[in-house]
Amino acid sequence: MLLILSLDVAVVLSLSYVAFTHSFEGALPLSAFLLIIFPYESTFSFLGLFDITTQRVIILTLIALYFIRRKRQPRATNAPLRYLIAILVAWMSISTLTSIVFAVSAKSLLSTVIDYVSIYFIFVRTIRKQRTIINIFFAFVCAMFVCSLWGFFEAYWDWSVISLFPPAVHRFADLVAINDRDARVQSSFGHAILFGSALAMTIPLTIYLISLCGKSTLRRAFLLCALALMFLNLYKTSSRGPWIAAIIGLALSLLFGNRSMRLGVLLICLSAVTILVTRPGVWTTITNLYRETINPDTAQGESYQWRWALYSIAFERLNNDIGRALVGFGPESFFYLRWHGTFGGRTVIFESCDSSIAALMIETGYVGMILTVLLPIRALSLAHKHLTNLRASSDPLPKVIGISIIVFSFMMTNVLIFGWGQQSFLFWILLSMIAIYPQLASDIVNAPRSQSLMAPARLLPSFTTTHGSLNQA
Repeated sequence: MLLILSLDVAVVLSLSYVAFTHSFEGALPLSAFLLIIFPYESTFSFLGLFDITTQRVIILTLIALYFIRRKRQPRATNAPLRYLIAILVAWMSISTLTSIVFAVSAKSLLSTVIDYVSIYFIFVRTIRKQRTIINIFFAFVCAMFVCSLWGFFEAYWDWSVISLFPPAVHRFADLVAINDRDARVQSSFGHAILFGSALAMTIPLTIYLISLCGKSTLRRAFLLCALALMFLNLYKTSSRGPWIAAIIGLALSLLFGNRSMRLGVLLICLSAVTILVTRPGVWTTITNLYRETINPDTAQGESYQWRWALYSIAFERLNNDIGRALVGFGPESFFYLRWHGTFGGRTVIFESCDSSIAALMIETGYVGMILTVLLPIRALSLAHKHLTNLRASSDPLPKVIGISIIVFSFMMTNVLIFGWGQQSFLFWILLSMIAIYPQLASDIVNAPRSQSLMAPARLLPSFTTTHGSLNQA
C-alpha cells in the first residue's frame, strides 16, 4: 500500500510540475507515458466501493489541471466525434438501466466516462501543435521500452514487475496458462495478449519516429534498440493475434509510409528472415503453434475455435430477444450470464470472452456494438476527407496513427481488449490525435506562405525538444 500511495503522489507532483512550469499541453506526453507503464495491480480500494488505480489518479489530476490551466490555453475548438461519443454513452446508459447486474454496469459506465471519454476530450481540446503529437509518440515508445525491459527480465530472469504489487483480481486473473505457453511475458499488462497488442500498435509509431531522426545518431540508436526489444517481447508473448496484428501494421506502413518508413520495414523483414534462418528454433516454435491452432483437438485449436463459438451463442441468444438485441444485457455483464452451450461436442459454460466485438454485442446489443465500431471508422474517414485536399495529405503522420488504430480494431476481434487496460488508453489517445489532426493541418496550410513552408521542417527540431522535455519531466 505504501508503494502505491508513493507512486500516486509522485505522478500528481510530476504532472503538476510540468503543467505549471511549462504548459498543460506540455504535460500530455508525460501523462501518456505514465498511463501505459503502471499495472492494474497498482490500485487500492476506496471504501470498498470502487478501485482507485494509479491511472485514475493520473486522469483525475489531468482533469483538475485542465480546469485550472485552461484559461492560459487558446480557446478550445469543438471536439470531433463529440456527437457519436455522446450517443454511445447515452446508449450505454440505457443498457445500464436494463442491466441484469445494475451495480456492475453502472461502475463500468462510470469507468468508461472517467477513464476514456474524459481522456479523449482533454487531449482533443488541448493539442494545438503537431509537435505535441510527436512528443506523445515518443512518450508511447519510451513507455513500451520500459515495459519491454520488464518483459525481458520476466522472460530471462523469471521476475515480473507485477510481483511488486499486491495481487488484484481483474478480467484475466482467473485464466490458467496453457501448457507450453505458461512462460508468456506480460510485463505490466493484464495478459500477454494485451501486452502484445500494445507492442503491435506502438511499432509503427517507432518506425515513423526513426524516419524523423535525420543525423541524430543517439536518438536513432535509442529508437532502434527500443524497436528490437519490442520485437523480442512480441515474440515472447507467444500470442498469435498480436503477431498477425504486427504483420498488418508493417504491411500498412510499407504501403502508406514515407520512403524512410518503407526502407525501415524492408530492413525489419530482412532481419526477421535472417533470424529465422540462423535460429531454426524460432521458426519451429511458430510453425508448431500454427499447426496446433488449426488442430481443434489441441488447447490452441480450442482457443481459436472458442472465438467463433462466442459469436454463435451471441447471435443465438440475442436474436431470440429483440429487446436484448438492441440494448444487450448491460456493460460488463457477460461474466455473470454463465450461458450454457455446445462446444466441441460437449456442453460447456461460456465464462470466458475472447472477443471485444462479441462482448459488445452481448453487453450493449447490436446498436452499442455498431456505435463503438463506428468510432475508429468515423475518425479515419474524417481525417481522410479533410486531408485529401490539403498539402498536408502527403504527411504520413495521420496515416501512422490510422495504422495503429486499425491494429487495435483488428485485435478487438481476437481478445477482450476494449474498455480496460493500458492498451485502451493508447487507443483513445490515438483516436483524439487523428480526430484533431485535420484542424492542425488546416491551420498550417491556411497560414502565411512563409510560415506554412517552414512547418514540415519543425517536426524534426520538435522531436529533439521532446527528448529534453521528457527527461526533465
